[in-house]
Formats: sequence, C-alpha cells, structure tokens
Amino acid sequence: MAMQALGIPPDVPIRASEPSPDQCLQLLVNGAPVCPCFPSKNAVNCPACGEIHDNPDQEIIRWHLAQALGRKTVLFICTGNAVRSQMAEAIVNHFIGDKWAAFSGGIFPMMLWKPVVQVLKEIGIDARNRQSKYIELFFDCNFDAVISLCANADDFCTAFPGQSVRKHMPFDDPVTSPFFGVGDLGRTRDLRNEMRDKICQYLGAIS
Repeated sequence: MAMQALGIPPDVPIRASEPSPDQCLQLLVNGAPVCPCFPSKNAVNCPACGEIHDNPDQEIIRWHLAQALGRKTVLFICTGNAVRSQMAEAIVNHFIGDKWAAFSGGIFPMMLWKPVVQVLKEIGIDARNRQSKYIELFFDCNFDAVISLCANADDFCTAFPGQSVRKHMPFDDPVTSPFFGVGDLGRTRDLRNEMRDKICQYLGAIS
C-alpha cells in the first residue's frame, strides 16, 4: 500500500541485500546498491564488519527510485532552499511527476518560508513537512538537468558534478523584496504561478 501511494509499481524490487558474514548489509533498489551518504542520520552497526554506517538519506533513496522507474531527474539550486527551489521541486513533482522527479538543495539552507507552504496548499500541494537541504547531499547523483534559480547559485550550477543540462532561470525572491512584510503572500503566489508556467514548459520541451 505504501509503495502504491508513492506511485511505485509493485514490480520494482526494493529490498535489503542477503545477510552475509563477509559483506555489509545494503539497501538495493532495482538491484543497485544505495550507498550511505551525507549528511549523517541514524547510524547502525553492520553485522558483517561491525562498523557504523550511515543510513541512506530518504532523498537519495527517492533518486534511486526515480532511476528505477525511468523518470528524468532535475535538481533545483538556490541560496537558502527556503523559497524558490523548494517551490520548483514541489511544482514539478505535482504537475509533471509522471515524467520528471524533482529535487532541490541550497548553498546555505534556511527554514522553509511559511508563505510557500500556504500558496502551495492552494494548488493541492502539502509542503508542511518539507526540510531544507545542503546541495552537497546530491554530489554523487547524476541528474538530467540542473537548474539555478538565483544569481548566487549559478556558479554552483555550472560546477555541479556530472554531464547534466545546465540552465540558469532566475526568479525574484519575495524574501529579499524591499516590500518584505507587506503583501508577502501575493508576491509568493505570483512567484508560484510564474514558476509553474516557465519551468513546466521548459522541462516539457526537453522531455
């Protein structure tokens, strides 16, 4: 039931590797191992080597699932992963998630801005439990497209590892507006609509 709720077909094998006295236990998605990654979460003792390994981050597991499902992947980068990149990720997964799996990260992650949660709720997206992430989390992942959404993130987009399509698509940040505190919700709503139109159109053209 949980697999179906995530849109994952029942024939996609997700399992742990067979216990072995000389091989560390691994999570396998479609036969491929999901390696431990940054940042550390719940550490567990390996029954094979006795060492402590980090459990894979759920975003890395989701990336492996996207590969197994044959979906294209896109990474959105901005400064704080608090407004624009979070919104872009949510919009893509909601509207064109049958073709694309979106992810996001920030250079200096900050708390998710509350108006983002509210304006996404208006179009049927629940973002209440979203967490900001460091871009380094995804350094070992290969994406079909990497998109920077602000000037600060453009250099990170260009230097991001891999052979992804690179695109700089700047959007105004309502948090840095000179009118901050007045009309925040309206500006965030305008940003949502602009991102939905431009990003979905762009990704649709390279699908």
